[in-house]
Amino acid sequence: MHKSLLIDSDILIDHLRKEKKALDFLDAEIEKGSLLFLSIISRTEIYAGIRKGEEEIVSSLFEIITPLNIDTAIADTAGEYLRRFSKSHTLNIGDAVIAATASEMVLSLVTRNVKHYPMKDISVLKPY
Repeated sequence: MHKSLLIDSDILIDHLRKEKKALDFLDAEIEKGSLLFLSIISRTEIYAGIRKGEEEIVSSLFEIITPLNIDTAIADTAGEYLRRFSKSHTLNIGDAVIAATASEMVLSLVTRNVKHYPMKDISVLKPY
């Protein structure tokens, strides 16, 4: 059975910076046939921080990872997360939407920033 993974921005940034652990992780998941997704929020964050000369590698990365748009269910769940966790965990809207995407699409969220995601209804995986 293939895994379905929502890849957080930090993992994608590590990959773009050619960090070996990120490269190895994504290569291994692709080799295993895992289905890779990213929130449209992560796509926005990547484009916001793109460095000169990275346009081609970013485009190549986005060709192998399926973007997921925000719909009403994701927005509603993100709002619920913000109401529950914004004060206790300083949850921001971007992380709330990413977590809500994982929840609504039933995906495991892959991130190094585990503390950003205190929700108990999503599976959070720290890959390295």
